[in-house]
Amino acid sequence: MSLSLRSFATTVSTAVATAQSSCAQLLDGSVGSPVRALMEGVGGIGLWLQYLILQTLLRTRLATSSAEDCDSFVEDFGMMRLPGTASTGMVTMMSFSPSQQSAVIVPGAIVRTVSGLSFAVIKDSNLPVWSDVAGGYVRQTDMQSISVPVQCQVAGSNGNVSVGALCLMGTAISGIDTVTNPAAFLNGADQETDAQLRARFPLWLAAKASGCRAAVGNAVAGVQTGLSSSLRDGVAADGTVQTGYFTVVVNDGSGSPSDALLTQVYEAVDVVRALGVGFAVRPPQTLAVNVSMTVVVPMSVVVQQAATAIENALSLDIAGAVVGAGYAYSRLSYLAYVGAGVTVTSVLDVRLNGGQADIAANGEQALTVGTIQINVLQN
Repeated sequence: MSLSLRSFATTVSTAVATAQSSCAQLLDGSVGSPVRALMEGVGGIGLWLQYLILQTLLRTRLATSSAEDCDSFVEDFGMMRLPGTASTGMVTMMSFSPSQQSAVIVPGAIVRTVSGLSFAVIKDSNLPVWSDVAGGYVRQTDMQSISVPVQCQVAGSNGNVSVGALCLMGTAISGIDTVTNPAAFLNGADQETDAQLRARFPLWLAAKASGCRAAVGNAVAGVQTGLSSSLRDGVAADGTVQTGYFTVVVNDGSGSPSDALLTQVYEAVDVVRALGVGFAVRPPQTLAVNVSMTVVVPMSVVVQQAATAIENALSLDIAGAVVGAGYAYSRLSYLAYVGAGVTVTSVLDVRLNGGQADIAANGEQALTVGTIQINVLQN
């Protein structure tokens, strides 16, 4: 719909012209005259009414709504904005004297970054180091280190941290001296944005017809933010062909979604699946993506800053790949040139998992960030 909008000056001049065309005598429309004052008063009211009409139209269409107006629009259909999710990952805790005593790390113990971002140890009874008797993870005597899962205490992408960022113990634990995260945490996601909500709304409507691909996709997407999935129609969980069966491969950005999350996805899909159709929900196969390259930058660019910026750009791009997708070799050079925000004059000797070829898509794998080595030269 296209609206013909008028400014205050156009409204007044149009009103004066219309009044003059209806009168046999010349009207005094000069500034300060009664006719002019009357027309300006009416024009001001018209401008205000125009503004109210625009605001009404903006708030009654999802495409032009924002913030709480987006929420109220979709809530009329029973849809809700998805909240943010907290990042999770594994940390390694070490002892300087492992032979002297054991250690028990209970859920709720805090580790922190230098900036003060806190992560709490969470329970995973499937890990071999978990003990129901001790009520926590047990580092046995003579075991120098132990790996335990943690979750950021603040939801959102702010909880995504680089390798080694978690380096401080927020809770004193007898028998534990240091902590670090050997891999980056990249699965924290912010609350669903207006744009993401608008994009999901048509899928949500299409999914009202249960038992279809759209319904399954919407069921998975509605569990939490930051999920990606691949629907394998006619394929069993072990990869064999099976008629009347489908498998949902789901990832939360970590490469190893928790059993609790997989259960949530299963329950959501079970509500919309067709009667008599079997299905499974499983985590993806993981493939570590290792990258190495040499970049040339001007003398004015700080070498370490350039290397860090390019490494971060590559890490985020790899982590953002959806389940089942491959990865294009050419993206590496593109990201080095324009994705990192630094001036790069040349990109040389680019390697993707040791080669110079794309990673093929297979519908089941999730790409995880492996080793990224950026050699920076100045000219």
